[in-house]
Amino acid sequence: MRDIAKNQPLPKDWYILLCKPNQNQIAERHLARMPVEIFMPYHMVSVRVGGQFRLQRRPLFAGYFFVGGKACDMPWRRIRTTPGISQVLGSVTHGPSKVPREVVEGLVHRCDADGMLVSYQDLSVGDRIKIKSGPFAEFVSRVEKIGEDARIHALLDFMGAQRRVAVDAGHVTKLD
Repeated sequence: MRDIAKNQPLPKDWYILLCKPNQNQIAERHLARMPVEIFMPYHMVSVRVGGQFRLQRRPLFAGYFFVGGKACDMPWRRIRTTPGISQVLGSVTHGPSKVPREVVEGLVHRCDADGMLVSYQDLSVGDRIKIKSGPFAEFVSRVEKIGEDARIHALLDFMGAQRRVAVDAGHVTKLD
């Protein structure tokens, strides 16, 4: 996987590619040679192997790649015929379907340098946090609640009153 640096600007346009079954690595190797950014987030899953459970690294969206770049600069013909790629998601009349940039940015910020989705289970209610980005950047607060959608709910002292805010877990840092 080509490193997507978190401090580098991400491409504006993102698209989804469908891989042929069990050919993610083949497709990744060939796409890495093209002038596009590729991103496939991974997570750890518990898999039963020979009667025992083991953790294995698996794609978060099995069989799919995010590919980014300017639509007019994308080598679509080469991408469509890349070994391991089944199709570019979209329609014949409208072309490849764009993925909202915020979706990919959110995933990139929640992944480490190897594309592994970082778990935020080390945060718990009452922990002190600092918000890293967004409109409440640099605010320090305490975790009030952790939602099922991995959003952190906190109380901020803002304009002389306490306000409840919900922040994506990827945008906070645990203090202490």
